Amino acid sequence: MQKKIDLKKYLAKITEHINLSLKNFLPKDNSIISQGMRYSVLAGGKRLRPIFVILAAELFCVKSKNVIPAACALEYVHTYSLIHDDLPSMDNDDLRRGMPTNHKKFGEAAAILCGNALLTESFNLISKSRSSEKNINEAIKILSGYSGYRGMLAGQAEDTLETGKWNEKNETFLKRKLKFIHIQKTSALIVASLKVGAVLAGASKKNLKALEVYGTNIGIAFQITDDILDVYANKKLLGKKGSDTENNKLTALSLYGKKEAEKKADEHVRKAKRAVSIFGGKSEVFIQLADYMANRSH
Repeated sequence: MQKKIDLKKYLAKITEHINLSLKNFLPKDNSIISQGMRYSVLAGGKRLRPIFVILAAELFCVKSKNVIPAACALEYVHTYSLIHDDLPSMDNDDLRRGMPTNHKKFGEAAAILCGNALLTESFNLISKSRSSEKNINEAIKILSGYSGYRGMLAGQAEDTLETGKWNEKNETFLKRKLKFIHIQKTSALIVASLKVGAVLAGASKKNLKALEVYGTNIGIAFQITDDILDVYANKKLLGKKGSDTENNKLTALSLYGKKEAEKKADEHVRKAKRAVSIFGGKSEVFIQLADYMANRSH
């Protein structure tokens, strides 16, 4: 029988480690770019992606201290994507994590450069992980692939550049496009986090595949829930105003309605749980996290 974990306490401990490490890794000088990097990275957040790096490594008996640079690298990439996502030319958001967005604080040009700095520095951070050169190279390859034009950026392009054009398409097309956006824009970086941690720990191809299936499905569940929260959540808890409806974006809520969207999120959670069942008792934290992804309030 699997031992029940106090998920809140467990994640709080890991998050504290991540936050202290982020402060340590971030530049300390007073240039506007360094200030912007610190401002957005240290603004808070769930730290789910770095948490997944650590959990995946621990699954294969590698301690968090060995992969903490890689974990922080994933948070750098995630934060860079948020800074750029909030820009006037994209979602045009004023708030992120309950604070003015980077471009509102430092200006558009500085925000773009802050995002670029975080992205490029992320690869340097991964190289500081304690693992073999082969594993580190593979981890860098994973992050660049899943965050690049074939991964996260592909999803962001569809989500942003096709805004307002969805009404011209048929339902089958829209469902296919929405799944593509969810997998590329959201799941890609979650899968990258899991695979980076696992690769640095020397996981087998079979185990990497299980984590990929898990990450893809919890990523979809997370994004479906995010689509719903964008409209229904307490905006103070959410930390942003919610701009999907205003920007006429294709979302799970706009395509399926709230009830059906919630059902689909639950389906993906079940698929995720099945994928990690091969890890036996070690899967408990992953199972609880899958439930959290679809049942959070912000």
